[in-house]
Amino acid sequence: MTYPGIPAESLFLLAENRFQDSKAFYEEHKPAINRTVVHPLRQLVADMTPAMLAVDPLLAGGVSRVRRDNRFTHDKHMYRENMWIVFMRDKRAWDWCVPAFYLDFSLSRAEWGLGFYSATPAIMRALRRRVEADVPRAEAAVRAARAAGFELGGRPYAKPRSTEETPELLQPFYDCRSVDLSRCEAPDFVADSDLPDRLLAGFEALAPMYALLTEAVEEALGKREV
Repeated sequence: MTYPGIPAESLFLLAENRFQDSKAFYEEHKPAINRTVVHPLRQLVADMTPAMLAVDPLLAGGVSRVRRDNRFTHDKHMYRENMWIVFMRDKRAWDWCVPAFYLDFSLSRAEWGLGFYSATPAIMRALRRRVEADVPRAEAAVRAARAAGFELGGRPYAKPRSTEETPELLQPFYDCRSVDLSRCEAPDFVADSDLPDRLLAGFEALAPMYALLTEAVEEALGKREV
């Protein structure tokens, strides 16, 4: 693998670019940002793609842009200080509802794991049906994720929906509107050249959960039998 690492000074440059929020500043520093951030991230995705396709041949890798699409947000900053990579199916072909492997980082922290892209109530109902149909499988998936340092969580309902009979490991499936598994790291997490191997080890530990989430999406969209 040939990922060179992203140095701390590049994280500072991204933060300064966001602070300046100036096209002139960005154009002046664009070659450095591309050389030390964008191109390494593209290489990271390229390094990881063969192994990620073994998890799901429909996955595709992507890298965030430095220039933000702020047309539909309250935050009108032109540039981002955080960058991310993602491996996910084509969301347009799956009604914008797909689980995704991701890494998101900035000067303040790095976060990575497995999250949902716009999980719907129908998908969550399908997910709960699959959890209830094979509790040992779901618990094994959560345990594998936990062993790799990832915690199951999500956006909670106002009131918990799990019961006393719900296994502790599986409560987030019932108490959350959407689920994710993530872990946080120091910013220098992205500086090491062995980052591709570390990410792949973590994502492989999340593969059983990814399969469960993907099956729920396929069921909810009528592409898999209940």
